[in-house]
Amino acid sequence: MSRIIKGVAALGVIVSLVVVFTPTFWSVGHTQALTNVLLGQFAVMSIGHTAYRLASGKRPSLRSAVVGTICGAGIAISPILLGLVSGFTSINMFSGGLIMAVGLYGIVANLTTEEEQRIPDLSAEQAPDDGPQAA
Repeated sequence: MSRIIKGVAALGVIVSLVVVFTPTFWSVGHTQALTNVLLGQFAVMSIGHTAYRLASGKRPSLRSAVVGTICGAGIAISPILLGLVSGFTSINMFSGGLIMAVGLYGIVANLTTEEEQRIPDLSAEQAPDDGPQAA
């Protein structure tokens, strides 16, 4: 199951990156192109961070997961609000849904997993033993 989650999270990052470039292939308005570029860039950063944390077995950042979910929702809804374009709307809705799903999984994983084990920094708390002392 974890391989599937890691694969879907990595696919979410790739899809987020593709969203940035999709307005170049369709004749969309300036507002829609700008929305895709901005939300896509934020989604790449936040979902990329979430995917990295999920793949490395660490607890995902709640802030990154929430930002990814919001960006995914914005990408999915933007063609409906800013003008429907055949083909472009379907790609944006699918991409936004996948990005939003990865973000939601990051939120759930953050809230349900326990705090990760941290290695204590002993150098600040105590000095190392000097070893045997000469009399």
